[in-house]
Amino acid sequence: MKTAIFFCLLGLLSTACADKPKKEKATVLKPVSMDLGDGKSVNTVAFSPDGKTLITGGENKRIKLVDLETRKVVWTSEEQPDAVLSVSISPDGRFFAATCGDNTQQTAQVVLYDMGTKKEMWGRKNLVNNVQLVRFSPDGNKVYVANHYHITVHETTTGKQLYYFSGHPADVAAPSGHVDAVTDFAFTGDPDKFVTVGWDKNVKVWDLKAGREIKNFPEADAINACFLEDGDNLIVTAGAGGLHVWNRTTARIERSVAHKSEIKGLAIAGKYFVTIDEAMAVSIWDQTDLKLLNSIADAHDLGIWGISSSPDGKWIATTGGAGVVKLWSIAYLLNPPVPASEKTSP
Repeated sequence: MKTAIFFCLLGLLSTACADKPKKEKATVLKPVSMDLGDGKSVNTVAFSPDGKTLITGGENKRIKLVDLETRKVVWTSEEQPDAVLSVSISPDGRFFAATCGDNTQQTAQVVLYDMGTKKEMWGRKNLVNNVQLVRFSPDGNKVYVANHYHITVHETTTGKQLYYFSGHPADVAAPSGHVDAVTDFAFTGDPDKFVTVGWDKNVKVWDLKAGREIKNFPEADAINACFLEDGDNLIVTAGAGGLHVWNRTTARIERSVAHKSEIKGLAIAGKYFVTIDEAMAVSIWDQTDLKLLNSIADAHDLGIWGISSSPDGKWIATTGGAGVVKLWSIAYLLNPPVPASEKTSP
């Protein structure tokens, strides 16, 4: 009887061991590719606040919502007037917004949708110039929109324009602004202050109460992205000139880090940040000391255009010219498995 019980337990143990997940495999960390562009470039991507949904837009003139659990498209918009350039989801997940344009005719617009019904709530349409960028304020009450010269701030629920800033020579009455495309926003802990960067090589700090920019830091190269550090006192910029760290108090560059290719975008992921560049590489950096930790070459075909990080900081989504969106785990970016062909015998 004891012998029978022993072999029975041994059998159960063997089964349990067989079913027990093995240590993290390369296959688990391997990037996931999703064809969402209908064969055309996907320009922009964003995660929902709960990390369950991905929103994309691109040259197919469509906005798509993707269920990340099933990796299936759950909603596709009607055709937009032109290529979708930027998408964003509100911090409470109630709304999403998208912009489009081609810079040659009056097809540019920004439109806000209800996430539940997918119905259009409001829009500013038939605009000239690309509407480059749309972002929700951290409290979700405002929508920030930028194109080649203008920054407009709108009330989220109504679309009412609250502020207008422009650097266009024709807008004499406008307080101040960029004189080329605005490429990124960074929001401070003060709801009345925010930071912008652009192709005019300028970093600007804005004050809504003052109704104008309050600081301007000029760089030597076009800037494509930025984020804030050290209690918002440090502005990290990324672009054709690599990385720069501006001190808002001293108005001086504290540090510069060169990069072999122009950085096109970045996303914060916990204590790291991830960049995409003109050479189609995805690179991961330490946010504190700006040390380059790893770089994945040839991450996309036909260009790499958009990047976003999941709310938990564990995943990065990137978009490419071949219509593919890729999901990368931070673990993979930090330590990708070595292909068998490259392994050497001990």
